Amino acid sequence: MQPPFKVLGINHVAFAPKEVEQTQNFFTEALGLKFLGEEIVTDQKVGTFMYASSQQNSEKASRLEILDPGGFEDSPVAKFLDKKGAGLHHIAMTVDSIDKALEWMQKKGVKMIDSAARRGAHNTKIAFVHPHATGGVLIELVEQL
Repeated sequence: MQPPFKVLGINHVAFAPKEVEQTQNFFTEALGLKFLGEEIVTDQKVGTFMYASSQQNSEKASRLEILDPGGFEDSPVAKFLDKKGAGLHHIAMTVDSIDKALEWMQKKGVKMIDSAARRGAHNTKIAFVHPHATGGVLIELVEQL
């Protein structure tokens, strides 16, 4: 049976670096990527910095995201950095309907971090799939609004 929603592609790959500014400089200076914007998501206790994933800067292209726990010592990103160190934090996949995706995941018994969609950065609705359900990789489901 096919899911009642479609995965439209990779939305972004998120990194949690030790030195946010160094990673930002690498993306822009060494790779020549376009900075697309930043946002503080206070309810998730994280700052996000979004970059185009290619020099063509296509609106449809997947993106690269730098996560910054900022001053939030108890943020999930700060805990990630303390536990695992810098590195790949999660992969985000664009879905056409996050509500249908969540309903399907719950019906299938997939362990979720979020049982309901919540506001994400950059005008999105999001939900995270628990790494225990995916073999250890944190997956974010994203619906663009």
